[in-house]
Amino acid sequence: MEERLIEALETSPYISETEISKPRLLVYLMGPYKSYPPYESLSADRGVATTRTTLDEAVQNLQATETDFDADEALWLLIELRRRLRRERGVNAFLATDPEIPLYEMDAATQSIEFTKASVATVFIAPAMGDNLGVGIEIGSVCEHLSSQELREEVLFLGEQNVESSMIDAISERWHVTVDEFDDFDGLYQAVKAHIRQVA
Repeated sequence: MEERLIEALETSPYISETEISKPRLLVYLMGPYKSYPPYESLSADRGVATTRTTLDEAVQNLQATETDFDADEALWLLIELRRRLRRERGVNAFLATDPEIPLYEMDAATQSIEFTKASVATVFIAPAMGDNLGVGIEIGSVCEHLSSQELREEVLFLGEQNVESSMIDAISERWHVTVDEFDDFDGLYQAVKAHIRQVA
């Protein structure tokens, strides 16, 4: 799977502080989002394309703590985080949909497990939006297939402030995954950067 990801993703070599190139620094980002194209979708009642939330609007909504995310904004959050990590940190950050592996070849749960095993770091992100059920299911699937050491060293769970769930509690208690909070996009970005730096 590591070779397949390297081949499928855009080149984004990691450069360490000593300028040693490590192009295989794969970072898997997981969160609640739909697999439609981010820019537009078909309106159910009109059957025409409608523009979705812009990237700037999504980041601004994240920073406005009184505004809940909708699915579009959660997707934009992951896209912006991926973009910044690739551009500013040079790591091969990716979402589950980026390698474009068809579900008839490998189901979604198995893909998440294999992506995590192939990556040097995996970050689960739970923004304050309506439904994080999918994230919870993926987390459980992934955690059950990794060793305790891998979970402690490589996996991070970040939830926006005021996001509460029994699954989040179980992540820390059952699997000893590091769990932390963020209150804005900059805080999220800094936490992910610190985790990647520690792993690398």
